[in-house]
Amino acid sequence: MYSMISYWLKYYRHECGLTQQQVADRLKIERSTYTYYETGKTKPDINTLIKIAKVYDISYTLLLQGVEDELEEAVAEIHSGPADDDSMKYRTHATTKYEVELLFVVRNLSPKQRKEVMNLAKKFITEEEKE
Repeated sequence: MYSMISYWLKYYRHECGLTQQQVADRLKIERSTYTYYETGKTKPDINTLIKIAKVYDISYTLLLQGVEDELEEAVAEIHSGPADDDSMKYRTHATTKYEVELLFVVRNLSPKQRKEVMNLAKKFITEEEKE
């Protein structure tokens, strides 16, 4: 999924007159990895964002412009999702900053990793209910 981070990565790379290969070489990563960042297939972690910002000679916060809006949309989507019995069991009416941060982290995981995180979270809930 294309995102604001993807947009800014491409924008600043063009502003610097660099190719994806040149950026990848400076980051010591595969070009395909960097391409995935620009296309939104994957998202760089915060350490990688900081390294990319150094390549572009900008503050890493410039690469995060608009991300808060994306998070708000994602939270709104969660709250307006289907109201089946299982989803209602975990629904809340207010979302904390911690929950938004957690959502952002989960959105950056692979589908397999997301499933593992969900299974682990459900396991914690089940264990808590037994106590």
